[in-house]
Amino acid sequence: MNIESVEQQIILATITCIEKYGLSEVTNRRIAEIANINHAAINYYFRSKENLISKVMELTSKTVFDWEQFETQPDASAKQRCISIFEKLVKGGCEYPEIMRAHFYGLMNQSDGIPKILEPFNAFMIRLCKDLYARGTKLSERELQLAVTQIASACFMVVLVPNLNVPDFNIDLRDEEIRHNFVTQLVEKLFA
Repeated sequence: MNIESVEQQIILATITCIEKYGLSEVTNRRIAEIANINHAAINYYFRSKENLISKVMELTSKTVFDWEQFETQPDASAKQRCISIFEKLVKGGCEYPEIMRAHFYGLMNQSDGIPKILEPFNAFMIRLCKDLYARGTKLSERELQLAVTQIASACFMVVLVPNLNVPDFNIDLRDEEIRHNFVTQLVEKLFA
């Protein structure tokens, strides 16, 4: 086994561990068990669990907000494009809820330094606004920035706290139809 494959194995095991136990319950032993390696390998390759988690947060934030994964739909209107992008982001958040919570925990707990998600998220939002503006939205640049921020805030809130509305309103964004209706309605109202 080469160094890259062991490092990659540890990173993937860490993601799995965060999803299974939550960030606060991640341990070197649990990561090692999932990766099927000796737990000493984590310190050998990453120096510490904290460095490993930092690397995972950096990689996952760059992956989520990698603009190239959204480069489809060349003929879509601004509304269609916005709906498609936020549906995909929400779906990813629903598939990896604990990773999402870990990123937002970093945002809320500034003692951890600058959260790894800020730079790719901000760059993504700027690129999204430019893309939507170029597609002929009738909103001013400022109105578009506000609308996209409101959409992102609403979508991420429901992903981060899924039980907030599920019992009373049955808003479970893991359901494809509910997710589509939620995002579509939000975009339609804010782009009106």
